[in-house]
Amino acid sequence: MKRMGLVTGLLLVIIAIIILFNKFVDGNIPEGNIEKGPIITKEELNLSLLKDKLLEKYVGIDVKTSAEKELVIQIVGGEEYVQSVKKDIESIVKNTIKTSTLKDYPIVFERWEFTSLIDGNKAMGNDINLLMEDIIKGLQAFDVYEYLILENRTTFTIQTTIKGANDEALQLATKMEDTIKKIVQTNVTQNDSYVIHILNVQREKIN
Repeated sequence: MKRMGLVTGLLLVIIAIIILFNKFVDGNIPEGNIEKGPIITKEELNLSLLKDKLLEKYVGIDVKTSAEKELVIQIVGGEEYVQSVKKDIESIVKNTIKTSTLKDYPIVFERWEFTSLIDGNKAMGNDINLLMEDIIKGLQAFDVYEYLILENRTTFTIQTTIKGANDEALQLATKMEDTIKKIVQTNVTQNDSYVIHILNVQREKIN
């Protein structure tokens, strides 16, 4: 009887230790095994998709939301240009967001003054900053130059005041493109493939 009682006691102790051990393990799950939330929110994803859709047709476009739950469409260009494209852009926006989390956000337009060399929301290295500075200096020799937009570090879009797309406009756009290529060749050591778009006043690519 004593031996049976001792065995029973030992079994109870072992079971208690196992229960305590399991509780300890459950409360200390490694961080790597904890399911993490999404890296990007639905709103951020929808904003990114909307921007991509707008950039299929327009350059110098950015989108964001405000603290007041507004969908802000920023457009680079003069007031006359902004007014001329608002209706079309609004139509694209409404069709794109009609089933997204942004569908109930009021749409607000802002004229985006592109005065800085780089977008403050994007972390770019000193090399690309210096390259853009040199390109802008080179383009300022052309009276038709307005502003420069850099997309994805390798696509340069240059807005000009060139009218139309005749032979004279093409020659001028080609000179601007050659100027940029020479500056890039001088400043860049890696084998990046750069794309250059020269736009006339109607926002048409002419090079």
